[in-house]
Amino acid sequence: MRGRLAASMLLCATAQAAPDGAALYGQHCASCHQADGSGTVGLAPALKGEHWARLGADRSYLAAVLQHGLSGPIVVNGQRFVGSMPAFSGALSDEQLAAISTHVAHLQGRSGEPYSVGELKAARDAGGSPPQSRERRAQLLK
Repeated sequence: MRGRLAASMLLCATAQAAPDGAALYGQHCASCHQADGSGTVGLAPALKGEHWARLGADRSYLAAVLQHGLSGPIVVNGQRFVGSMPAFSGALSDEQLAAISTHVAHLQGRSGEPYSVGELKAARDAGGSPPQSRERRAQLLK
């Protein structure tokens, strides 16, 4: 009986410790990109749409943008955006960023494997900058 209780308590603690991607997205991303990822005219582009079919095919792209940010002019669905998305590497853990990445993928209609902490750590370790994220975006959209 004690073993079952201990195992049950451990499972509950583990479940509670896992970051909630939707809640983190709501706290850190939705004010610009909206709760449904549709974006804000003139401020922040949509996180879903045709362009994400190519951007999302490279899972490391989203991880890199969350880790290192993105800045400079981009065009999304015919609308030009010039701004700067902050890097979250200093504010959020790889586990939290993996949860946000998985939530964004779900907003885009992608239902594959959840992002792993390892994918976000690899993006962090690879280094980068907001302009480099923009350059990578341009390459993926060619």
